[in-house]
This record gives sequence, structure tokens and C-alpha cells, in this order.
Amino acid sequence: MNIKHIFFVTLCALSFSASAFAAPAEAEKAKAEPTSVKPASPPVLTEDSLDKDIRSLREQIAAAPADAILQVRLGYLLLKKGALDEAQTVFTEALKLNPRSHSAMTGKGIIQAGKGDLKGAEETLKAALAQNPNPVRTHYELGVVYEKLGNLESALQEYKEGIKKHQQGRK
Repeated sequence: MNIKHIFFVTLCALSFSASAFAAPAEAEKAKAEPTSVKPASPPVLTEDSLDKDIRSLREQIAAAPADAILQVRLGYLLLKKGALDEAQTVFTEALKLNPRSHSAMTGKGIIQAGKGDLKGAEETLKAALAQNPNPVRTHYELGVVYEKLGNLESALQEYKEGIKKHQQGRK
């Protein structure tokens, strides 16, 4: 592990809160909820609660199959579970329903990177930022892709942009 990698990891760990990594649709929901009392730490998702949430979203999607937001939420839960192929299918469906969904594009880019398609991930994440330049997570994920590609200057630029957006209160 080289010093630049350690710097990037430390910079990200110090600069991003757990809320920066929430699924974009969940972040919007959190904004709308009362904030008088906040838990000290985010709730821990157990395998059982994750499966329960996935089942619940599948039921909601069955009742409203054209709801791209529900598809995106399901995609991020599947991503948390590690079900990349299933998440990819869900994000693809969300993009059919709403081709401009930056949240679905970000999810698709995360999966591409996870499967080793770094150039595809770069293109997808850049397309997501073209739709909406504000999501902190998209900047972070693009920074990770650039770092894996060995483009440390671009990685640092994306990390800085993500930090800047986060400090502006964007999610």
C-alpha cells in the first residue's frame, strides 16, 4: 500500500459521514424526516432486516411496477447484500423506466467497477454526474474508479469535489 493510497483512504474517512454513502433516494427521505433527535450511529443492518426490507420493496414494486424510485432503492439494498447480478438487473429496469436517473446510473457504475469494468464504470458515473453534478456518492465512486485506474490526480479531484458538495449539505 503506497502513501497516496493511504492519504486517499484517510481523507475520505475523515471527510465523509455515513450519510454521504446512503442510497440517494434514502438520503432524500432522511431530509424530510424530523431531525429533533438523531441516533448516535446509523442502524446496523442485519441479514434478516436486509432481507425483510428487500421483500417489502419487492411487494411495493409488484403494486407499482413503473416506480423507478422503488427500483433504485431495491438496487441499493441488493448492492448492500452483495447480490451484484440481481442489483444490476434492477438498476437496468430503473433506467428503462427513467433513463435520466442519476441514482440508477450511479448504482450501475458501482456494479461495473465491482465486476472489474473500470472504463465502463467511469463512463457510467460521468453520465450520472452529467445528469446531476451534486451527488457526493457519485463523486466518491468515480474517485475510486480513477484511483484503481492509476489516475491519482483525477481521483483526488473527484474526492475533493465530493467533499465540497458534502460540506455544502448535498448528499
